[in-house]
Amino acid sequence: MNRKISSEDIATLKSVKSQISRLARLVGVQANSKKLTTEGDQRVDKSEKKVRGGTAKKMSSQDVSKDFLVGIDLGTSRSVLVGEDGTKVVVESIVGWPRDIIGIKVIGQAIMFGKEALAMRDSLEISRPLADGVIKEGKGRDQEAAEELLRHLVEQAGVPQGRNVCGVIGVPAKASLKSKELLMDIAQKCMRRVMLISEPFAVAYEQKKLSNSIVVDIGAGTTDLCAMKGRIPDDDHQLTINKAGNYVDGVLVEALKKQFPDASITSLLAKQLKEKHGTVSQPRSKIVTNLRVNGVKEAHDITDSMVYACSRIVPDIVEGIKQLLLTFDPEFEDEVLQNIILAGGMSQLEGLPAAIETAFKDFGIVKIQTVRTALYNGAEGALRLGMDIPVQHWDKIGFLDQDS
Repeated sequence: MNRKISSEDIATLKSVKSQISRLARLVGVQANSKKLTTEGDQRVDKSEKKVRGGTAKKMSSQDVSKDFLVGIDLGTSRSVLVGEDGTKVVVESIVGWPRDIIGIKVIGQAIMFGKEALAMRDSLEISRPLADGVIKEGKGRDQEAAEELLRHLVEQAGVPQGRNVCGVIGVPAKASLKSKELLMDIAQKCMRRVMLISEPFAVAYEQKKLSNSIVVDIGAGTTDLCAMKGRIPDDDHQLTINKAGNYVDGVLVEALKKQFPDASITSLLAKQLKEKHGTVSQPRSKIVTNLRVNGVKEAHDITDSMVYACSRIVPDIVEGIKQLLLTFDPEFEDEVLQNIILAGGMSQLEGLPAAIETAFKDFGIVKIQTVRTALYNGAEGALRLGMDIPVQHWDKIGFLDQDS
């Protein structure tokens, strides 16, 4: 039997239309378009009710939805979740299972995550399921690990009983259709609704830099660039560079081994040194750290190796910015050059903004801005977008059907 449309139904439809129109004005698209697309483990308690920039909002007294919205940044190194109530969860993107019965006895649980798993890695079968910002395909237990990691993030958010989790997840700018479909399949197992969006677009949305700007999101697996033109970016206005934090770690390992052949150098050690001392320019004082030589700690000056390794990503970033700059009309280029946003963990490298500005010295006045909270910006932007669009319309916004 067909139910008659009530006055309440009409009011609801008007509200939905109003929300879509507001988003359309914000990102510069027509509301009636058929398609709008073509670090450490920690949990911030819910008593912190406001997400930076006002992302969190209270449920309206007229909102009878049981949906609980979250923004998620699944990173190669760290994964972050931000909830609509202000909850923040950060987990190292590592999953581990006991290797044998002794491992079960030692760790006392069937699975471990993040720093805990890393600390017990000799007893565990370790998976780092996210390579270059996407889920590894067809390799051991990596897909299982990705699902477990995502489920762990959601569980740590402490979603109120009776609420349905709906998540907006950032993916690399040029992620393939296959990798996005794989992530969507996994995410739908632990969330009611899922929307996938470009990671640099999520940053732009959080920063409110939606027109005449370029976002450079430098993570562990990839560096993603996005040209913002007052609308949802299409494939031609985004780039992914497979040189980022992990690449720098590898270069640093080789440089240190060459400089100090007797010292014990690992990728984990290189990552820790980079996160503490990373710089693309000569620091005011030498970078001296203790390295083990035949088990004994000895002081070593690693300044030259550190600067060399970190600087290796600069030319590709500069070239990527130039490539996207040329997609703007010439009359907009001056404004774009003063709205270049650096985000992601690697954006915190000392001297990086100055190095990029120097590379563009012949282009006019250049202003490089670095986000203040690089760890959370992507997840916060994803959440903000999800809160601006009615959940039932997410399938009109996401990037799932945008192949690269």
